Amino acid sequence: MFSTLINRLGDWNPQFMRELRGRLQLRNGCLVVATSLMIQALILLTFSSQDCTSRVDNYCVESVWEVDWLTIFRTLNWILPLFLFSIGVYLLISDWMQEHRRGTLNFIRLTPQSSQRILWGKMLGVPILVYLGLSLAIPLHWISGIVAGVPLAWIISFYALILVTCGLFYGLGLLNASLTQASYQGLAASLIGAWLGSLFIGVLDWHFDWQTLTYRNLGNWSWFIWKLGEAPLQLTLWMLITISVSAYWVWQATNRMFRNPNGTLLSKQQSYWLVGSVQIWLLGLFWSLPRQFVTSQDALFGCLFGISLFSLVALLAVSFAISPQRQSLLDWSRYGQFQRQNSKVKNVQMSWWDWLWAEKSPSSIAIALNLGITAIVWFPWLLLFPTGVDDKVKAIAGLLLCANLIGFYALLIQLMLIIRRKKPWTWAGITLSLTIFVPLFILSVIQVDFTSGVQLPGLWLVSVFGAPWIILEQTSAFTVLFSLLGQWAIMAGLIVQLTRQLKRIGESASKPLFANPNALPNLSKVR
Repeated sequence: MFSTLINRLGDWNPQFMRELRGRLQLRNGCLVVATSLMIQALILLTFSSQDCTSRVDNYCVESVWEVDWLTIFRTLNWILPLFLFSIGVYLLISDWMQEHRRGTLNFIRLTPQSSQRILWGKMLGVPILVYLGLSLAIPLHWISGIVAGVPLAWIISFYALILVTCGLFYGLGLLNASLTQASYQGLAASLIGAWLGSLFIGVLDWHFDWQTLTYRNLGNWSWFIWKLGEAPLQLTLWMLITISVSAYWVWQATNRMFRNPNGTLLSKQQSYWLVGSVQIWLLGLFWSLPRQFVTSQDALFGCLFGISLFSLVALLAVSFAISPQRQSLLDWSRYGQFQRQNSKVKNVQMSWWDWLWAEKSPSSIAIALNLGITAIVWFPWLLLFPTGVDDKVKAIAGLLLCANLIGFYALLIQLMLIIRRKKPWTWAGITLSLTIFVPLFILSVIQVDFTSGVQLPGLWLVSVFGAPWIILEQTSAFTVLFSLLGQWAIMAGLIVQLTRQLKRIGESASKPLFANPNALPNLSKVR
C-alpha cells in the first residue's frame, strides 16, 4: 500500500518526489523531530509554574501545575509563521541557486513535466523538513488556543492567511532567484521574509484583544460599500482575497520566467488584467472618500496625488515586466514584417494587433492602453467628488500631465532595452531614476534661490512627477496647455527614435551586400 502511494505521488509530480527522496533521510528526519519536540517542551516549561495549594510547617504538601495556555498560543503564533517565512524562503532560494550553478535547472526545463508542476514540486518539496517540524507543533498550537478560549474562527482564519502569505513569499523568492543570482541572496531573502512576516503577524496580533478575546482598533474604513472596519469576517475575507490575488500574479510571472528566462515577466494581455485589478482594488479604498468631504480642492488634489504616485509605481513595474529585450525586438522587427506581409489580415490591422498583443513587440502602445484603463477606472470617482467644475477640470489636466510622464518613462525604458549593453535592465533602472529625481533636485535648488513664488512652473509641470497637485493652482491655463504640448513633443521625439531603432535592427544583415553587388565575393574564382 505504501509503495502504491509512492508511485501515485511520483506520477502526480515527479519533481516533488525527487525533492522528497533527496531530503527525507532518516538522519535529517530524526533531527527535525527531536528539535521540534525540544522547542515545544521548552515553551511548555517556560510558561508553566507549580503553585502550592497546601502547606504544613512551611512545607508544601500539595501543589498544582499552572499552564499559561494563552501565552503559549501567542508564542506559537510568532514561531510557526516565521519559520515558514524565513527558513522556507532560504531553503528555496539556496536550492534554486545550487540547481542553477550545477546546470540541472536547464535539464529540468527539458523534462516533459509542465513548468507549473515543477514549481509546485519545488515549493512543496524543498522545505519539506520545515513542514515536518511545524506539523508536529500544530497540535500544541490548537490545544493551547482552544483551552485559552480563542475563537475557532480566528484560528482557522489565521492559518488561511499564513498559508496564502507563505505562497506569496515563496513565489517572490523564486522570482527573485530567477531574475538575479548572488551568493548572499538566500540569506538576504530570509532576513527580508522574517522582517515582513513579523510585521504581518504583528498587525494580526495587535488588532486582537487577548484579554477579552475580541477584535479591537479596526478603524472606520471600508472598501466600496463593505464596512471592513466594522465586520471582522469581511475584513479577513478581504485580506485573504487580496493576498491570494497578489500571489496569483507573482505566480504567473515566476512561471513565465521559468519557462523562458529571456522572455518578459508578463504578457501584454496579462498586464491589462493586472492593471485593471490593481486600480479597482485601489478605487475601493478611495470610493467612500467623496462622501466624507463637503467640498475641498485640497482634499481632491491630495487624494489624486496619492493615487498618481501609486499608479506611477504600479505602471513602471508593469513597463519593466512587459518590455522585451533587444533580441526579442530584433526577432519581432525582422520576422514580424514577413508574417504581416503574408497575412490575409490587412497590414495596418495586423500591425496594431502586434503592438497590443504580441509577446515580442515594444511595450509603448500597451502602456498607453494601461493608462487608458486607469483613466476609465478613476473617471467616475472624479465626477462624483463633491467639488466644483473648475476643480475637476484642473484635476483632469493634472491627470493628463502625470499620465504623459508615465508614458514618457515607459518609452525611455523600452529605448534603453534596445541598446546593446551587457546589463540592459540595470541601465534602464539607472536612467529612469535619473530622469525622475534629477529634474526635481535641480528645480528645487532653483526654487530655493528664488523665493518670490513658484519659479519656472512650466518646467515643473513638464518634468517633475506629482508637481501638478502642488503648483497647479498657481499656474495659468496657458502654462498648463504649453506644458502638455511640451510633453507630447518630447514623447513624439522618443517615438520617432524608437521607430528608427526598430527599423534599423530589423533590417536583414544581408541587405547591404545585395544593395552593393561589388561587395559580394566572386564565386567564379572559388574552386
